[in-house]
Amino acid sequence: MKVSGISKRLGTVGRLVAFCQGRVQLAVLLLSLAPSTLGQCTDPPWFSFASRLNKTDESSFPIGTSLMYECRPGYFKRQFSIICQQNSDWTSAEDICIRKPCETPKDPENGIVHVHTDIRFGSSINYTCNPGSDARGKKLFNLVGEASLHCTSNEEKVGVWSGPPPQCIELKKCTPPHVENAFIVSENKSLFSLRDIVEFKCQPGFSMEGASSVQCHDLNKWEPELPICFKVKSCGAFLEHLPNGRVLFPLNLQLGAKVSFVCNPGFQLKGNSASHCVLSGRDSVWDSHVPVCEKVICSLPQDMSGVQKELKMKEYYYGNNVTLECEDGYTLEGSSQSQCQSDASWDPPLAKCVSRTNISLIAGIVFGVIFILLVIVCYWLIRKYKKRNTTDEKCKEVSIHFNSQEDSCIHPQALLASQENSSSTSPPRNSLTQEAS
Repeated sequence: MKVSGISKRLGTVGRLVAFCQGRVQLAVLLLSLAPSTLGQCTDPPWFSFASRLNKTDESSFPIGTSLMYECRPGYFKRQFSIICQQNSDWTSAEDICIRKPCETPKDPENGIVHVHTDIRFGSSINYTCNPGSDARGKKLFNLVGEASLHCTSNEEKVGVWSGPPPQCIELKKCTPPHVENAFIVSENKSLFSLRDIVEFKCQPGFSMEGASSVQCHDLNKWEPELPICFKVKSCGAFLEHLPNGRVLFPLNLQLGAKVSFVCNPGFQLKGNSASHCVLSGRDSVWDSHVPVCEKVICSLPQDMSGVQKELKMKEYYYGNNVTLECEDGYTLEGSSQSQCQSDASWDPPLAKCVSRTNISLIAGIVFGVIFILLVIVCYWLIRKYKKRNTTDEKCKEVSIHFNSQEDSCIHPQALLASQENSSSTSPPRNSLTQEAS
């Protein structure tokens, strides 16, 4: 029957469809099972003490898989592995990485340090001062510094305390102040008394902002506020050029450096001859710009009389020569030629045009003065000569000797006695002596 044949064929197809549907359901069932059911490990947990070396994006790992780890900074450097076991668990990594210890802290003077667990990386300690008070009930010691420190790391080392240990000091004392990149130039002490003053100076390459001196006050306070020494950067490269000149650079461009400007021969500087590297706030800048090199121009003075006008109107440059010529009625005094120098001066100095009328007048005055002086000298000589002759004649009349040095008369016997006695006696002065009859 046809009907029976069709039904038979439909039964075969139906069984095939049912079989396929069963395989799909089985696949879905297998996928829904946990990895552990299939013999796998999930992604291992994150460790705070170690980091994985072999990075992967996989989220599940077959049994027997080994993953490498390395202890993090702060722990003794060590590599280890964890393995995926048959029970789909990873082997334990606990207590494999050992923390590095910090230096054993010491009790501060008049205080004590409290260690809570240990002094290994990540732990903390606390400090307190010894109890006690004075007669007025005030405590004897004050904790100066951080009361709690942590074992940590810095750029150079792992296992260092987060800061210096605090101190327990008397209330009327101050600990030495600290300024980064500075040193104390005044007397340094382990403890300072009230009103003591400390002076700072910055290290080379640093500049100070704030007061350089501070004073000790109650409760370990320094006033005014401690200064800051900040790093001073070098000035930027001097990029400007000097037309018709040169820029002279120093060995470095640090604070205080000087850049000099020099003009070429025949040019002179207009502006600052140098630029210095100075501070502007916290920045290093050049305090001036490039000047200008202008061409050297020499000119003849406008008040120079007697010089030909066309010479005055000209401009002369460095190295030019000028030949001076005087107008009629003037005479040139000095070199007729001069050269313009680099500093706008003339070499040799410019000559002068002197009026001939002035020359005659000056010559007449000089001649007149000389003539008057000669007359006065002649008159004095004539008068002196006449006076001497008159005195000599008077001496001869009384037969006595004329003393030309003292302009007087001396008796011959007195003259002889004075010669015999030499320096013991002196001849009579200004006397007219006559021999007795």
